[in-house]
Amino acid sequence: AVAYKPDPGPYGVIIAGNVSIDADEGARSILLRLSFPDRGGPYPLVVLSHGGGCIGGSYSAVGDHWASHGYVVIQPTHADSASLGFDMANVDPRRMEGIIRQRVADMSIVINRTDDIERSVPALKGKIDPDRLVAAGHSMGGATALLATGMVLENPFSKQRVDSQEDRYGALLLLSEPGHNPTLPEAPWQTNKLPTFIYTGTNDRGSESGETTRIPFQYNIVNELPDPLPPKHHLWIDGIDHFLSGAWCRTTDSFDREGLDILRGVSTAFLDAYAKGDGAARTFLDAGALPERAGTRATLSQR
Repeated sequence: AVAYKPDPGPYGVIIAGNVSIDADEGARSILLRLSFPDRGGPYPLVVLSHGGGCIGGSYSAVGDHWASHGYVVIQPTHADSASLGFDMANVDPRRMEGIIRQRVADMSIVINRTDDIERSVPALKGKIDPDRLVAAGHSMGGATALLATGMVLENPFSKQRVDSQEDRYGALLLLSEPGHNPTLPEAPWQTNKLPTFIYTGTNDRGSESGETTRIPFQYNIVNELPDPLPPKHHLWIDGIDHFLSGAWCRTTDSFDREGLDILRGVSTAFLDAYAKGDGAARTFLDAGALPERAGTRATLSQR
């Protein structure tokens, strides 16, 4: 129960929006939203990738909660964000592969440029621990985080691969089941070599649910299953949908507050276990016994 943390943590949270860093030798810039504790440090860094076509920086419901428990959270706005005028509904699928490659590059650019980010936000000085990094993402952002932590995809027609040489992330946190995306095989996170958290539920059928889309193919995953298998902690919440009823991406005031509390509590335990080495948090995750406060809606297991 001590490891389960659905309530705000002990730190005040500083928010810095509209921070930007140069990328591709100045050819473009990446807009960032930061949230971090108001004192102390250094803290683990979570880089949180948004869903395809989502509003950049719209994941404060979880990001600011993690920050209150002693994490720096950076949300990059990728080129396909609705906040940049991108129209996901009408995009040519052949263009998406290039967008995905750029997304994965963004995950490395952010951690390459933490010194520049600190100079832009003086209150952040000394708060990022470069040796404790977590890749996180929602929907297409989950696939982005998977690619940034070792998954290799292959186009079955062109045989072109999408991958990353990034090896600095130490854990993976997925705010949805990426295998619900029709371009990916089932449970793509199984091939990841890092401790992994997967969150999904009854109505999480992916962002494609109910939409007319042109899916040209399903990627092949080149990776083999790692040996030994790292821990894969799976949180299932009954009744939730892909956007937690508007908690992020397509935000509304009627989002699933109980579902959000459960997700906050368990995801913070995952971060504490694998980014901070908290033994009580790891014991809680391994036991899979949620407190009564989580009600009967959720189950926590290892896959």
